[in-house]
Amino acid sequence: MARIKAVMSVSSNIAESVQDPVRPAPSAPEDGTGESLRRTYDRYFKVILAESDKHLDWSYRLRYQVYCLENQYESASDNANERETDEYDRQSEHALLIHRETGTVVGTTRLIMPKVNGKDLFQPIHQICPPDILAELSDRIPVSKTAEISRFAIAKEFRRRAEDKGTITGGLTNMGSDNPRRLIPHISLGLIQSIVAMAQKRGMTHIYAVMEPALLRMLRGLGIHWEKLGPVVDYHGRRQPCFCDLDQLLATTWDEHPEVWEVMTDEGRIWPLNPEKTSNGAISRV
Repeated sequence: MARIKAVMSVSSNIAESVQDPVRPAPSAPEDGTGESLRRTYDRYFKVILAESDKHLDWSYRLRYQVYCLENQYESASDNANERETDEYDRQSEHALLIHRETGTVVGTTRLIMPKVNGKDLFQPIHQICPPDILAELSDRIPVSKTAEISRFAIAKEFRRRAEDKGTITGGLTNMGSDNPRRLIPHISLGLIQSIVAMAQKRGMTHIYAVMEPALLRMLRGLGIHWEKLGPVVDYHGRRQPCFCDLDQLLATTWDEHPEVWEVMTDEGRIWPLNPEKTSNGAISRV
């Protein structure tokens, strides 16, 4: 319990500092009717690209909670300052997802770049995925434009409960903000939006990931389709190496679930739709 309180204290006093000065969070509909998924996300959550030491510190502290204490994927003793860090942090973009009302850090993730200052760098996927499989796909995966998702972590008190299944919104618009665990069943979408933003910032067109098969199934249900890179591997449990062409992934999501695409791209502000990748080559729904 003390550990959880310590993590919550990371963001207990930051609510004012994370308000969006350009586009404030929209207010709830006055007539009590439902609202779009994107509008609901925008009302409750905010993505921050962690570019300051303060924001990076929040990220490292949540990673310590999730990766060292809760799951023991990494050694707590090797991160004695209660901040989980590693050698890939310097070649990564980092992001936070913030709960607007409380200022709580809901989640964090990073995107490991393939090169920094023109120098090619190693990525974890090359240790996990067989080299021959990566070689076979070299014509489809531009190495210099492919980043890797890593340290995808959600605060324990915000994770989706087992009973929060079904529709994409999961009854979100009828939930009060007094129960953060029921605030949203697919909170991962907020972190995926941050990944799209980081990729756009650094000019990345493709993404590697190593995911739990259950997460991949959930994402497919939302119209977010990844391509497999070889067989399932044992890496912090059973994981599936995979990749995507962001243009194609987002166009497919737009075809199947445009309301999810709106969240992932902030209605195209972060990553405009490529009509050539959609099923009908049109963008009439945007």
